[in-house]
Amino acid sequence: MEVMVAVVVLAVCALPMAEAIRNGLMASTVGADKARELRCMKSTMETVLAAPYQTLWDAAVKDNGASYALLDDASCAGIGRSLSITLQEFSGSQPKAPASDKRESALLHITATSSQGYIFTTMVAR
Repeated sequence: MEVMVAVVVLAVCALPMAEAIRNGLMASTVGADKARELRCMKSTMETVLAAPYQTLWDAAVKDNGASYALLDDASCAGIGRSLSITLQEFSGSQPKAPASDKRESALLHITATSSQGYIFTTMVAR
């Protein structure tokens, strides 16, 4: 009878312990995926900011950055990314609607978003 009770106690303790080990092993995989996605998004934003200002301006004026092509590379395989480039013109402390060609007073608002929730945003001036 003692052996049966010991086996039952061992089984009751071993199941949560096995679940904890499984979760620990899965966490390392999830962490590696998130780190890869973060590196991809940083690389994407650096690539966009390295583009000539005129290229970004043209994309913002045309269709809020939809015409700006994000480069495919091996580090971003399987990661959904989107880019938005909008014009923001400021007068005093209140934003105004963008005019047709106000490159000197307008800022470009650039937002890169990943499918898993990373959002990088910045403002670029001429």
